[in-house]
Amino acid sequence: MEVKMPSEIIEIWNIAKEIIKDIAIYIMPIAAVLVSVIALIKSNKCTQVQVKLSEMEQKLQEYDLALKKYELEKIEREVNREKRACVEARIIKISQGKYKLKVWNSGDVTAYNIDVEIPSEYNIILMKDKMPFEYLEPGNGFEEHVVVHMQSSRKFKIICKWEDKNGEQHFNEQIRDC
Repeated sequence: MEVKMPSEIIEIWNIAKEIIKDIAIYIMPIAAVLVSVIALIKSNKCTQVQVKLSEMEQKLQEYDLALKKYELEKIEREVNREKRACVEARIIKISQGKYKLKVWNSGDVTAYNIDVEIPSEYNIILMKDKMPFEYLEPGNGFEEHVVVHMQSSRKFKIICKWEDKNGEQHFNEQIRDC
């Protein structure tokens, strides 16, 4: 026995089929285009973020390189400072009215052609019997005679000059008193 469907149901079924067919023909491509546009916009935003991230990584690498260069220069300065002569001088009172200039190398390497000066404006007479001193090893020193009199300044400059093993000139200017 066959069951007949009412014509209203068949008509609704045919309308539904037409609507589904129209959706498949017209609305699905529009939806696909919308999904593609949204994906394109999201992709563009991701690309912009990647470009900014790449720029930040490049800046970070530049800063890292600059920091490493600075640290290397700092280490080199410390190594060079450790391997440097430092000539110093001081006037020492030996007894009433008698003074000597004590010169020494407080650095880590030998100093060459050592000379010491006290500018004439301080009215201190430095006898240069031993200067220029040929070389002065670390921790070693020598003495020179000095004449300090009533017109001598009690505070004065001592300028120590020397060369390193490469012949490069160095000096140390100090303010001293007696």
